[in-house]
Amino acid sequence: MVSANRRTALRMIGLVGTSSLAGCGGLNPSSSPNERPPDTLGTSWSPPAGEWRFPRGDLRHTARSRRTRGSRPRETWQHRQDAAASEDIVSGDVVAATTEIVVTATARDASVVLYAYDAADGAKRWRQQIEFSRERRYPQFGGLIDGTVYLTDTRTDVLAVDASDGTLRWRVNLHERLGETVSDRFLTGSGRSADWFSLLPLATPDTVYIQSSYGVHGLNPEDGSEQWRIYLGDRNGDSHVLEDLGGLAVRANRVWASYGGPTPAVFTIEMFDGSPKVDRATAPLDQPGRPVVTSDGDVGIARQVVWSTDARETLAFGVAGGTGVTWQFPGLASSGAAAFSSLATDGERMFICEGHEQQELFVVYALRASTGGIEWVVRDSLSDRTVATASPAEFRLCQPVVAGDTLVVGYGTAPDQETGHGELIALSTSDGRERWRTDLPVAPRDVAVTADRLYVGGQKRGILAFATD
Repeated sequence: MVSANRRTALRMIGLVGTSSLAGCGGLNPSSSPNERPPDTLGTSWSPPAGEWRFPRGDLRHTARSRRTRGSRPRETWQHRQDAAASEDIVSGDVVAATTEIVVTATARDASVVLYAYDAADGAKRWRQQIEFSRERRYPQFGGLIDGTVYLTDTRTDVLAVDASDGTLRWRVNLHERLGETVSDRFLTGSGRSADWFSLLPLATPDTVYIQSSYGVHGLNPEDGSEQWRIYLGDRNGDSHVLEDLGGLAVRANRVWASYGGPTPAVFTIEMFDGSPKVDRATAPLDQPGRPVVTSDGDVGIARQVVWSTDARETLAFGVAGGTGVTWQFPGLASSGAAAFSSLATDGERMFICEGHEQQELFVVYALRASTGGIEWVVRDSLSDRTVATASPAEFRLCQPVVAGDTLVVGYGTAPDQETGHGELIALSTSDGRERWRTDLPVAPRDVAVTADRLYVGGQKRGILAFATD
């Protein structure tokens, strides 16, 4: 039982800039959510060196590995199944990669299929298909921690899968369990179904963090039981429910959560004297993506969407501590149709890619993480590709990754077709000089870096493994 003086009120003040409140009184369960603040928040744990335990490498979404990839890698194995094969087509989305196994996933209308491959030779170890209760749900993955892969169906369910054989360890309908103690107006709003509720996971050895339309929750990794929750919505206004989840980032004593609505915002949650304190910065983007944490503990956030035909004034922005938005970067987004990548960081710089249709360019930016100022720019011509970069059916940007002092970026064409292909380019993080490039038989979606290999996830029929020196 949590004592009354620990049930801390966490409300944000105002809609613009940054505000904070560390409450000290009890909450009235009849008029507000039943909150249970955690004893501690965040973690100093980090994944083992040479492994890629999260879709973006680590709990801070840095997409960074300590392993330098300065020389061109050589392909060692791949899975590219024929379209007529009876086996499910592998999408190539890299969920996690260790020194022993690589876990990938593909989504169907109402299910997700997980695959595990031997890291050395690509032999398939297991396959697990998980059914969802509703169609058109793309699963979100929270990491491979202590032999378990954590994921959500993005709406109501949190799942844990044994990474040794693919068996389902537990499955929890968090929306249903919250409904036992929390009013619907704090979960889905008036007259809305559970389809309006959303979940994103991020796991640590001690806590499975869940971002939801309610706020942030801490689940027990053993059975999925909820240990605590923090409400982040507007208790006193009409907008009780948060929308358009961007993602979580976790470090010692601090958690970040980004949302696109009702007002785009980035929340910073910390613990002081046993009570949580929340800062909110209004985001200059209508769809902020995952927070990416730098070496100083500040965050940078890029657009959540990967393509758009709308002109925008901001492509990425930075938030420092509790001081709010410190910089905004427009890129070429304001001048027309473009494709955008996620962010990666080496701690001092932020890296982001953009494809521009009018100028037929693939552009890589290195930004100073503290100010958003440009350190260097690399432009690669797309004039011979004859693709519309604003169309997700024709063009894809790969998420950039940092491998030691090397930045690996990429793009591809026809990402959902058998004819899809692409290219990876390695650049120096310090000055953008090209170190190597290699053609790919898939349109790359993501890259994972381990101690001795580099894995490229591609379209529906591709995952490639490269050996590195």
